Amino acid sequence: MKILITGAAGFGASGLVRRLLADGAEVTAVDVVGANQNALLQSDEVDRINWLWKSVHDLRPEDVSGQDVVVHLAAQADVPMGHSSPLWSCWENVYGTCALLEVIKDAHPRPQKIIYAGSGNELGRPLYLPIDEKHPLTPHNPYSASKASAELYFWAYRRCYDLPVVVMSNGIVTGPGMRREIFIFKWFKNILRGLPCVLEGGDQTRDITYISDVVDGWMRVIHADAESIVGEKFQISYGEEHRVDEILEWCFEIAGRRTEVQRVRHRPGEQGQRECFSNEKARKILGYNPQIPPQKSLRLTWEWMTKEIR
Repeated sequence: MKILITGAAGFGASGLVRRLLADGAEVTAVDVVGANQNALLQSDEVDRINWLWKSVHDLRPEDVSGQDVVVHLAAQADVPMGHSSPLWSCWENVYGTCALLEVIKDAHPRPQKIIYAGSGNELGRPLYLPIDEKHPLTPHNPYSASKASAELYFWAYRRCYDLPVVVMSNGIVTGPGMRREIFIFKWFKNILRGLPCVLEGGDQTRDITYISDVVDGWMRVIHADAESIVGEKFQISYGEEHRVDEILEWCFEIAGRRTEVQRVRHRPGEQGQRECFSNEKARKILGYNPQIPPQKSLRLTWEWMTKEIR
């Protein structure tokens, strides 16, 4: 199987690349990070990849022609940067997605599946619970608006050009190599250093999923029969809702120590956010069955950080 992955140097993408290589897939990686600058893949893994050191904005039809699957993970992936740099977030997430879809449209032969890594953050304040794949997109901050817009582009290109689109969505993802600007990483880092933990709001909720469970969901879509999953959206989350202030208490318990808690206002647009996701569709169609509960996910992340983070 020939698979092209955009944003291949990122947290989730690196885990997916590793699984695909273990399966014997032929992987083409696209990233603005150079192959030798990748911090999440081993050198022997990088050596087995066709690494295209370029932005998705600069892809050409010949780059994706003949690929069986394209997985689009390239993005400005941090919610706070959506506030400080909304134009850049739009450029990366919306314009980058449109550039990729245009290239795929003109590829020959086209991929059999085009998988978009969406975000549970696109849903903001839910209109009903639990949140399933049919829930309207209700973005509530610049980052979520950029991700929701990109998803709408995927659906538009499916309707207009019959592209074989599949959309994947999830809440917060933890584990070794996780993104550094997520509040859980920041809390554990400060606990390690004896520094205060900043709690923004606290009553908003998150659905924590471990990286191996997310990668398992993606792998199931990659290997699934195209007729059963093309044109569908899947929620790949653990399926449990927890308050952010509860998660902070878990972090203290797992670390076996406490630091000062500095309570501040919610981040703009975040008051009232709920991540109460249903993964029933993924369970039924994909056989998805997440194995790592939220507290174990945090504990495994803490164990990694105590060894790797200084």
